[in-house]
Amino acid sequence: MRLTSWNFLHGQSLNPAEKADVAAAVALLGSDVMALQEIDYRLPRSMNINQTLVVADAMGANWWGFAPAIKGTPGVKWRKLDSREQQVLTLSDLDNQGEYYGISIVSKIPVQKWLRLELGKAWIGLPLLVANEKGKVAPFYVKDEPRVALAAVLENGWTIINVHLSFVPFVNIFQLLKVTRWAKKLEKETSTKVALVGDFNLPWGLPTRLTRWRRATDALTYPSWKPAISFDYILLRGGLDLQSVEVVAPQMAMSDHRPISIDI
Repeated sequence: MRLTSWNFLHGQSLNPAEKADVAAAVALLGSDVMALQEIDYRLPRSMNINQTLVVADAMGANWWGFAPAIKGTPGVKWRKLDSREQQVLTLSDLDNQGEYYGISIVSKIPVQKWLRLELGKAWIGLPLLVANEKGKVAPFYVKDEPRVALAAVLENGWTIINVHLSFVPFVNIFQLLKVTRWAKKLEKETSTKVALVGDFNLPWGLPTRLTRWRRATDALTYPSWKPAISFDYILLRGGLDLQSVEVVAPQMAMSDHRPISIDI
C-alpha cells in the first residue's frame, strides 16, 4: 500500500501562467491512499468543482470521503459548520451543493467506515508566511479555522487518520494529543493498525517527541520550491511490527507543500 499525505493548497499553481494539472500530479505519485489537506468542495475559486472527486477519478479510486471544516472560503468569507454539516461527504452525497473547505481521504482500497472528530480552533490568528502568485512567501494575518480529523477504516486492516492542525502554538499540540488518544481508541475498536498523517503545523519532528509515534518520512516539504522545513508527517505506532519505505516526491507545479509518501 502506498500512502501519501499532501497539503493540496486547493490545487493552486505556483506559476500563474500555468494551469494546475491535477491528474498528472496524482498519476506521478502512484498512490493507493491519499490524504489531502486544504481541499475545496464546490468553491468559486476552484471552479465550483468537488476537488476530492477529481483526485479520485485521476487515481481510479472508488472510495473517497471529504470532511468539511468550514462553509465558505478561508481568508475571504466563511462560517463554522452547524451540527448537520459536521459529517463526511462521500460518493452518495454528490447532490450536496454546499460550498466547503476541509480535508479528504481518497482510496483504491475499500473503505468500511468513515469517522470524524472535531478538534476545535484557536481564538486568535497569527501573521503567517503565505505563498503569493510569484511563488514566494509574504506575511499575512490569518484567522484560525475550526479543525477536524478524518478517519477511513480500510478493508486491508488499516485505519488512516488525516489532520490539518492549527498553526497557533500550543493549540496544535492540544489537538495532536486529542487525536492520538482517539487513534488509540479506534485501533482497539476496529482491530486495525493506525497511521496518523497530515499537516501538523509543528516543525523539527515535534510530533514524534510528543507522542512517541514513529515518524515514517524524513523529507522536507515547505516551501515546495526550496524545502527547508517539514510540517507534514506520516506517523506510525512505534510498537507495530511492520516495515515502511519512504518514497521521495519531486517538486509539483502546485501547492506550497511537497507531498510525502511511504510504501507499507
